[in-house]
Parts: sequence; structure tokens; C-alpha cells
Amino acid sequence: MPAKYWMLAAAVCLLAGMGRTEKTIIMVRKETNSDEAVFIRGGRDDGTAIPITHLCDSPTSAAYNAWKVNDTLLDWGAENLSEQGKYISGNGAIYRAKGTPLWWSTNDVTSDSYHYANYLGEHYWVVELDMDCDSLNNDVDKGWFQVKALQGNFENWHHFYIGMYAGSVFTWETLPSGQGEAGGNVGGMHPYQSGMLNHAGRCGKVNIFEWGSPSCVINEMVPAPAYYQCD
Repeated sequence: MPAKYWMLAAAVCLLAGMGRTEKTIIMVRKETNSDEAVFIRGGRDDGTAIPITHLCDSPTSAAYNAWKVNDTLLDWGAENLSEQGKYISGNGAIYRAKGTPLWWSTNDVTSDSYHYANYLGEHYWVVELDMDCDSLNNDVDKGWFQVKALQGNFENWHHFYIGMYAGSVFTWETLPSGQGEAGGNVGGMHPYQSGMLNHAGRCGKVNIFEWGSPSCVINEMVPAPAYYQCD
């Protein structure tokens, strides 16, 4: 990301009352069809939201680029979903966001969907965020955060009742057990109770999860290659 954009992001964070922020990457492996999309929701252990700023446009997903607009909180509910950008398809259909959006990536360097932090393969949905790490520096979270993925299908995106919008239709992932010790070069054990059935990641790191699995890999932030354009 060019230095001028980092400076602009920092200024925005200060004006918004955010504390110290760090670039944080979240990836979730989920095999999907072309008419499906993956989002995340999350927050602190007490359920409160974490201020975020999206750092990049997706090179391949117009839907992600629309949904990230005004997405300023990683939260569990719909507090800011009404303000988030809406994706309008080619036929004029309007799709509301279901959380913080991700885009599909691969480790294939010849693909337009290649992402430099993805060294594992296809079907890794990714997002690059500036996350308020100061908000997580407390006696409970200790620099960690909780997150869970959800999936939407464009064929059944909204619920209507008597012709009026009545809510969003999506599928939550479910974890069969609590996350254990994370792998990776900066993994380790999260500070939460053992019965916590969400993914746990670290602010300022590359966090790699798999849909429906308690496994996790956490690595140090990977520097973006010089050719990488992050608008």
C-alpha cells in the first residue's frame, strides 16, 4: 500500500477515535460456488465491536468492493449493516451485506485472484483490514479477537414478508469444538475459555482459518510485493 494511503488511513482512524491500528489479514478456507459469498462477524470477548478500516479493493470481486464501503466495525450484529454499501448486480438486483465481506483467493500466481499471503491453495476467502489493536489490549482479549464466518447464496439472499424486506438469509459455520493451540510462527493458545466456539485470531497478524474446523494458523504479517496494487 503506498505510503500516502497509509497516512490517510491513519488520519481517518484518529478522526474516528480509533487507537493504535495494525494491518491484519483474515483468511477462511471455504469451497463455494460462483453464486455464493463469504462474510465474517466477530468482536471482543465481551461481544463489543472492533473498529476496522478496509485497506484494499478486490481485483476480482465487484461485490466485495461495494460491500466494504462504510464497513467500519467487526461486530456480531447488524449495528452498521444498514449503512454498509450494497452490491447492485448487472440485472439491477440489490444485495445487502451480511457482515464484513471477504473475497476469493488462490496461491496461483498466474490467476487474477492470487493473493500474496495465500500460500496454501484455492478457496481461501481473504480480507485486509486496519484493526484497532489498542481496543484488544485488555486483561481478557490480550491482543486477540474472535470471529466466525457465514455464507450467503445469491439465489436466496433476502427474506421477504408480504412483499417487504424482512431480513437476511445466510448459513453460519459451526465449530465442533473449541479452538486449541494455533500453529504458525506466532500461533499459540488464545486467552479465552476452552468452551468458546469461535475462531480466535491475533491483531496485526495473518490469521488463517478453515470453515467448520477449530484448527488455526497464525503467522507474522507478510510484506506485500512491490507490484501489488492495493487501492
